[in-house]
Amino acid sequence: MKTTKIFLMAALALTFAACSSDDKDIQNPAQTAKGEGITITATLAPKDAGATTRAVSEGTDEIVVEWAVDEHIAILYDKDGAQMADATIKSVDSETKAATIEFSVETGTADNTACTLVYPYSAAKDDKSGVKDAATLLATQDGTLSANLDVRVGAGTIKTSTPSLDVTTQPAAQFAIFKFTLEGPSIDATHPLVIKDNSNKTITTITPASTATSVYVAMPAAASTTYKFIVDTDDNKYLKSGTATIVAGNYYQTTLTMTGRYPLAMASATADDLGSLLASDGKIYATGAAATAASTTAIGVIAYLGTDNFTENGTNVGGSPFVGHGLVLCLKNAASAIAWSTESVPKFLGQEVTNVDGLKRTTNVSGYTNTATLTTDEEIAAKYPAAKAAKNYTGLTAPAGTTGWFLPSAQQWVKMIEGLGGLTDGAPLWTSWFDTSHKGADKWKAALSKAGPGNYDSMTSADRYYWSSSEQNGSAAVYLRLDARRTGDGYGFYWGDRGKLIAENLVRPVLAF
Repeated sequence: MKTTKIFLMAALALTFAACSSDDKDIQNPAQTAKGEGITITATLAPKDAGATTRAVSEGTDEIVVEWAVDEHIAILYDKDGAQMADATIKSVDSETKAATIEFSVETGTADNTACTLVYPYSAAKDDKSGVKDAATLLATQDGTLSANLDVRVGAGTIKTSTPSLDVTTQPAAQFAIFKFTLEGPSIDATHPLVIKDNSNKTITTITPASTATSVYVAMPAAASTTYKFIVDTDDNKYLKSGTATIVAGNYYQTTLTMTGRYPLAMASATADDLGSLLASDGKIYATGAAATAASTTAIGVIAYLGTDNFTENGTNVGGSPFVGHGLVLCLKNAASAIAWSTESVPKFLGQEVTNVDGLKRTTNVSGYTNTATLTTDEEIAAKYPAAKAAKNYTGLTAPAGTTGWFLPSAQQWVKMIEGLGGLTDGAPLWTSWFDTSHKGADKWKAALSKAGPGNYDSMTSADRYYWSSSEQNGSAAVYLRLDARRTGDGYGFYWGDRGKLIAENLVRPVLAF
C-alpha cells in the first residue's frame, strides 16, 4: 500500500524565485525483526506538533507530515554495550495524529535508561551509536521523495519497572526538503546536480534515475550560507549561487535559473573549474568535445588553484617573475617507461627530502625549478631523462602565458590530489594507502574522461607509477601511484621512492598558468 506524507510548508528562504508546491511518496524502510525481552508500548506526538501544516495537491497525491502504520523507528540505548530496538508504529490516531509504537528491550535493561529515537530505522548507524552523519544520509538521494529524506531524531527514557517510554524530546526533522526546478540544463546519471557551500565543499550530489528538470533535495539546517549549484553538461558548466537560511523540517521550492560558464579565460578560473579542461587557446572548457567545437584542442585538466609557490607564483619564467594561478595535469604521458637518472648517486638538486611529523615532504616545491635545474643544457639533460621528457613534450601544445610543461614536485602532486578531491577530510598526506576507498582515483578518472575516448592516457589502471622531480635521497626519487581497479587492497593513492637509475616509471608533465 502506498504511504503518503505531508512536509511542513515554509516561506521560501532562498534568494531565488519561488514556484508552486509539489508532492511525491516516501517509502517505508524495510522491516526488521524485533528483539526479545521487555515489551514497551508508548505514544509519539504528531510530527511537528503545534506547527502549521497543510496539504499541497498535484494530481491525486499529497505530501503529508504524519506517522504511518508499520513504519519503523530505531531506539538506541545501552545495556552491556550499545543496543538497538526496532519500534514499530502500530496505530495512528485519526484525529490527533499521535502514533502508538511498540518495541522490546533486552531483559535486565536498567530502569530510567536514556535512549535516542531515530526515524526511519535505516537512518541509525550500524554500530548502534547514533544517527548516520548527514553526508551518508544525503548520499542516497536520487531526486525523489522515496529515499527516506524525512529523517528525525529525538530522546527519551526507557522505564522497565513499569514498562514505558518517556519521550523527552519528540523526534525532530534533521533536514529541510526542497523542490528545485532547473531552468537551463537538465540532469541525469551522467550530468548530476552538485550542491556546494561557499568553501566549495560538496553538500550533496543529486543523480536522478532518468533525465529531470525538477528534483526533490534534502539539505541540512544552516544559518545564512551561500550555496552553489553546478551542472556539468557535455559542452558547458552551468552555475547558480544564492544565499539561504535553511530550517530543518521546512519545505521549500525555488527555480534555479542556471547560467553557462564556458569557454572562460584561464586566468579567470575559480574553484568551480577544478576538474575542467584547459585547451591550447588558453581557455577553459567543460569537455574535449566543446574544445574541439571551438577549433582548439584540450591539453590538460585543471587540478589545483591558488596564487602560491605550488603554482610557481614568483618563479623566474622567461626572465621575469611568473604570476601563478593554477596547475594543469597533462592529458597524455610524456614517457611510458623511463629512468629518473642515468647516474647511480646524482647530486644535482643539492637537497634532501625531510621528514616532518612523519610526513615526507620536499623542501623545494617548485617542479619547474627542479626541471630547469635538471635540463640546463643537453649534456646535463641527457643524465636526467624523466625531467627532459617532461620539458620537451610536444604532443599537446602548452598555451601562451604558461610555464610550459615540466616534471611536478612531490608537493605539487599532493596539491593536485587535493584539488581533484583525492584526499578525504583529515587524511594524512604521505601514508602508504591513504585512499583505500578508491574515490579519489575515481575522481581523477572522471576528470580525465572529459577529454573523450582516445584523447587521454589513463592514470588509474594497475601498476602505473609516476615520477616526481623530488628526491628521496641521493639514490632514490619520490613517485606517485594511482589505482582505481576496485579489487583487493591495491587501489587508491600510494607514495614511495624508487631507485633513480634502476626503476623505469611514467612521466606525466604539468604546467602552471
